[in-house]
Amino acid sequence: MFGQGLIAANCEQILQFAPVSIMTIDASGVITFVNDWHLANFARGKRDLEFFLGKKLQYLPGIVSAGIAEDIKSILSGRTIHLEAVYTDECSGGQSAYQNIRGIPILEDGVVTGGIVIREDVTKLVLSQHLLSENQAIFKALLDATHDSIILSDLDGYILILNEEAARRRGQTVDALIGASLYRYMAAELAEERRAHLLEAARRNELLCYEERQEDHYYLISLCPIADDSGRVIYMASYSRDITSLKETESQLRKEKELAFSASQAKSQFLGNITHELRTPLNGIIGATQLAVQGGSGEDQEELWGIVEDSGKRLLSIVNNVLELADIDAAAIEPVLSVCDARDLLAALVRSYSVRAKVKDIRFETAVDPRIPHRLVGDVFRVRQILSNLVDNALKCTTAGSIGIRVKKISTSRVAFAPHYCTLLFMVRDTGIGISKDRQGKIFEDFELAEHYLTKRVSGAGLGLSIARHLVEMLGGQIWVKSAPACGSTFYFTVPFALPDYECLGESVVYASEDQVFAPAEYTVLLVEDERINRLTTGRTLTKLGYKALEAINGQEALSVLSREPVDIVLMDIQMPVMDGIECTHHIRNGEVPGVSKRIPIVALTAYASEKDRERFLRLGMNDYLAKPHTIEQLGEVLEVSLKRDQEPARPQGPTGVAD
Repeated sequence: MFGQGLIAANCEQILQFAPVSIMTIDASGVITFVNDWHLANFARGKRDLEFFLGKKLQYLPGIVSAGIAEDIKSILSGRTIHLEAVYTDECSGGQSAYQNIRGIPILEDGVVTGGIVIREDVTKLVLSQHLLSENQAIFKALLDATHDSIILSDLDGYILILNEEAARRRGQTVDALIGASLYRYMAAELAEERRAHLLEAARRNELLCYEERQEDHYYLISLCPIADDSGRVIYMASYSRDITSLKETESQLRKEKELAFSASQAKSQFLGNITHELRTPLNGIIGATQLAVQGGSGEDQEELWGIVEDSGKRLLSIVNNVLELADIDAAAIEPVLSVCDARDLLAALVRSYSVRAKVKDIRFETAVDPRIPHRLVGDVFRVRQILSNLVDNALKCTTAGSIGIRVKKISTSRVAFAPHYCTLLFMVRDTGIGISKDRQGKIFEDFELAEHYLTKRVSGAGLGLSIARHLVEMLGGQIWVKSAPACGSTFYFTVPFALPDYECLGESVVYASEDQVFAPAEYTVLLVEDERINRLTTGRTLTKLGYKALEAINGQEALSVLSREPVDIVLMDIQMPVMDGIECTHHIRNGEVPGVSKRIPIVALTAYASEKDRERFLRLGMNDYLAKPHTIEQLGEVLEVSLKRDQEPARPQGPTGVAD
């Protein structure tokens, strides 16, 4: 009896201090026992023993809020219950909690006489699990959000964790790859290389980075060892970033750098060459002029002034080429259409180069396809410029022999848009020094020469062929060359021309009248120029051409002359004191000069020589444009063309005899 009492006392003491809540209930569910742990932790001293004893367990606030009253009642039916992580928002102490609950019925002779309910506070554990789950979700979201492939594996290469990108690259799902070998989807050689890198990173226990190529893609691989507390590497994190686009960008940047360097070298070479090319004619002009001033026989004088003229033309050609290239770079050139005959074009070209060819004992050979119509519409000026650059190049490269110029009608899909179009193939052949194969692809580039400028055998600024290419492409054609050293060269280019439709071309095409007889002596030209030397040379040139010339030193004086004298055309300088050429033109076009038609032809005569300048002056009301310096032929041509145009006469009864 004493022993049983001792055991009972010890059991009660154990129940009182057990680190869980323990309650007993009788057969009707009334609480008969509550241990001290419950009062201290669940009730938190807010409820004493008397509060619980005599109450039915299923009606306690914590049991009701957890929704397990029926489960508690089922204990009295002989059922054992085991509930995990039950949430209650109102324990006896007023706090919320998560509890593991066990309920055991008490049986005497097979009859339920009560029950024991044990509740364990697992709030911290559950909250930790929730936090872990949230962290895992965040971790997975971060892994899947990156475009990098991320894999955690053991040292044997078996995958433990991976993100969606890693699975996508292997054409599998994440679940399908968990536990699979890291090397399973790699080529044998690549797998062996990756395994070696992984083991090397593990051995050194430090981050290892390297680049890897897989088919058409480049990847930056980073292997990061993960060690346990003892420092032993147990896992390996593999990061793989697709750097294909970066590689392509690097490659493009390298190419652009090489091109920029090449362009820089070409420009440096051009500057060195252009200095030589400019100094050579300048030296001829200065030297011949000094000798001519010192006197000499008439024959010597003629030769010296011939040198001055040739050197001046050469200098002008270089300057014009530089300006032309600047206009091309600025996209300032637009095609200007006119009617032409290829036969006349070649004849005029040969005439212009006949003197130079004769000096070098070079003959011209020309041929025109008889199928070519006599009237075609195109940019005749630019085609002549292209041919001039090619013929000029041929003359420089040829010391003896011949230069052939041929024109042939061809049909290509590129330009055969409609029956109203045809394409001409121009060929310029020489028997000169030829061009090496490695230089043929570069001679059409800006500032490029067929030979190095310090060792070249022929003169040239390296602009003519480049300008020819730009102009051909602007006209919708192509240009190429066939050549070999010491075997001469043949340059080819195509240009599309339109067949003239006289009813639709309207004023956009300029027609040259073959029957019209032009007599300069019938016309009076007003030269407006502030520079004395320019007035002297241009005035004498006008007289030599047969015109009657009047002069004014600025725009204001020009308006005064126009109001007093009959004038048929005005040569207008732009930059002048008192009143410039633009303001003077504005007054004339507004009809502010008594007795002078506001449609009188005005030709800009200026050193502003770019294509944009030309367009600007035409927009401001001038009819044509002639850049300084110019030749006698160029001045004569622009005056004749301007005066032949169908315009209102400058005075009611002008020398042209044309009336409104």
